[in-house]
Amino acid sequence: MRISLKEKYIGMDIDDFKLLNLIERLMRSYGFVPLELIEKFSKLPSSSIKRSIQKLLDYHLITSETSPFYGYQLTFDGLDMLAVRFYFNKNIILELGHKINSGKESDIYIAQLVSGKESIIKFHREGRTSFKAIKRKREFDFKKWISWIDLSKKVALREFKILNELWKNGANVPEPIYSNRNSLIMEKIDGIELYKLKELNKEMVDIILNDIITTLGIAYTKLGVIHGDLSPYNIIVSNNEKPRGFIIDWPQFISIKNKNSENIFRKELEYLAFYLHKKSGVEVKVEELINAIKGGIDGR
Repeated sequence: MRISLKEKYIGMDIDDFKLLNLIERLMRSYGFVPLELIEKFSKLPSSSIKRSIQKLLDYHLITSETSPFYGYQLTFDGLDMLAVRFYFNKNIILELGHKINSGKESDIYIAQLVSGKESIIKFHREGRTSFKAIKRKREFDFKKWISWIDLSKKVALREFKILNELWKNGANVPEPIYSNRNSLIMEKIDGIELYKLKELNKEMVDIILNDIITTLGIAYTKLGVIHGDLSPYNIIVSNNEKPRGFIIDWPQFISIKNKNSENIFRKELEYLAFYLHKKSGVEVKVEELINAIKGGIDGR
């Protein structure tokens, strides 16, 4: 039976976290951290090291290598664990809940903030898909290769920063709350993904489009970026009496200065228009949509 992240956290002690932190730190210099360095820098008794190492392996928080030497490396689960401990220690979260979604490049958990408000924690998992797919979707310089662990940290911070800028400028995105390592905490939108809606009428389409135009307009005109992967899968329609449309999943945002940005931008909107028409029968004119989003920059 697979143990949940919460159950693993409860089962951890100070020595376990000390070794996990140490392995993370030494991985800056080593792919697999030699056991002798763990023994040297942890300053823990051999029996304690052996016990903790075995627990970390059993919990799948680290992985091991036996040739040419005994060494250990953090896994994504191990990185998640360190982020969760950070949030608890900083009094950011009061409770860690269950996993609500597992996507191609992230896992999503429910968490309760110390304020009592419900939020979500998004743990990035760069590398779960192929390297080719990651390179195509992320606007990074891959000439200087870094590990999947480091890349996931970079992507999480990137998403947190763009969400913060969008939210401060009035865009319909989840409020970003905190970021650590490969994770970010954000507001939980009480709603449903657009692709899961069974029915769409003209009134709802108009509301969703208005919010999409507002958010993408802020991104384009004020921040100089496009979403980069817009689809019915990352548009959430709130459950309010008056539904609103929120755009999520921003780590793959692209600068409008990118030579491919206009082509990507148009294809995103063409597919969205096609989907809304197919689902509701409402015709959405792509050119009008583009002009409304761009506003005075080069739209009209």
